[in-house]
Amino acid sequence: MNVRSIGLFGLLAITPCIVPPGARAAECLDAADESHHQLLYQNSDARVLLLELPRIASTQPHCHAHPYLYIVTGESRSSTTPEGKATFSHDWNAGEARFIYSPETQVIRNESMVPFREVIVETLHSVQYNPLDPSNDRDLFPGDLGSAKATWTVSFTRGQLTAYKTQLAPGDNATFGSSNHVLIAITDVKLQRSKEKADPDEIELDAQEARIVAGGSPLKLTNAGTHSATFIVIEF
Repeated sequence: MNVRSIGLFGLLAITPCIVPPGARAAECLDAADESHHQLLYQNSDARVLLLELPRIASTQPHCHAHPYLYIVTGESRSSTTPEGKATFSHDWNAGEARFIYSPETQVIRNESMVPFREVIVETLHSVQYNPLDPSNDRDLFPGDLGSAKATWTVSFTRGQLTAYKTQLAPGDNATFGSSNHVLIAITDVKLQRSKEKADPDEIELDAQEARIVAGGSPLKLTNAGTHSATFIVIEF
């Protein structure tokens, strides 16, 4: 697999709070410098990282400098041990999403017999905490239509990040904004991208792979394959 093609905590106060960029519980190893993380992209708005853990492997203690969204790309089981707190484990479905407002120093361990992967998008902007947000043990994507409908999209927004989970029937298309994007394949996908003043190009990814897609014009994706394609697009 070409790695470049991959390339809430409980309510702490009654009133909303602002998490400033750069806030962290304590100085620690930055996630980008942790050996199991790969920095895929960085600009003035966001950093995009990929975490890959072989079976029964653990990260070093590490932390993120900013609030972040993460997507677990495939079925797996992992445990997280925040510094000074008890370990908690989770069984993941492909494409589950979580947002962390106040990062902590932590160790992540792959508890399954298959590789564990997650795509992480750190926002470099302030994020206002919403007390109505679900807890961090629930998927942030609204319930999707599964096989009840051939083509659908569900989405959510946190700060300046918007995430879309989309399923396209063969020949169907979906259009997203003109920002930069991370495209994460939940199933194998073969997508045709239409670009202004340019010939369409093709994005073909295996399940769990991801790719950075540069912005500048609306992102229109058409399912050029013979089967339904399910994927996640994160705008940043």
